[in-house]
Amino acid sequence: MIEVYLLNLTSQLEKPVEKFLRYFTTKRQEKILSYKFTADRNRTLWTELLVRSIIAKKMFRTIEEIQIERDQSGKPYVVDSALQISLAHSKNWAACSIGEVASGIDVEENFADALAIAQKFFTAQEYRQLCNLDGWAQAEKFLCLWTIKESFAKLTGHKLDDALTVDSSDILLGSSIAGKNFFLNGAVIGICTERNYLPRNSICFTL
Repeated sequence: MIEVYLLNLTSQLEKPVEKFLRYFTTKRQEKILSYKFTADRNRTLWTELLVRSIIAKKMFRTIEEIQIERDQSGKPYVVDSALQISLAHSKNWAACSIGEVASGIDVEENFADALAIAQKFFTAQEYRQLCNLDGWAQAEKFLCLWTIKESFAKLTGHKLDDALTVDSSDILLGSSIAGKNFFLNGAVIGICTERNYLPRNSICFTL
């Protein structure tokens, strides 16, 4: 079974990251500090700390002993572990999925110009569905579609532009790869993995 974990970052976004850098390799420290804004540094830092702390507990190790690397496509993996992961973050949330099989995860909050994006990238049927909604119903439906498509891209290695054109119903009703949404305080989470490994719920932490 895939496990989904979420971390609320609201209280942390503008705090300095320097005291937490010791948990990272020099290369990752440089990557974190390369972001101009403190909030972006915190999103990157805490997303990785979230998954490393969970895996450390599972493997009876310290956070320092858990290292995350990226393959040639940029997909993260855990060094010296069979566990497979996917990472995501948005405005106020960090998210990760962990399991013995590959998965893809995305978390999003409100998009500006959602209908324009949908008209450009989504299928005609999905765009019509959104046009028939308004307010939060429309925003939530858009986020459901987007997060499923982006998590599908992370799982399969498709380019995001290509994945956005895939009919979401083909993913949600897939015979092998399948997707699912979770909802939490204005955020929408999308997860894609093998159908038999879809998670039943998510676990939320607050800093």
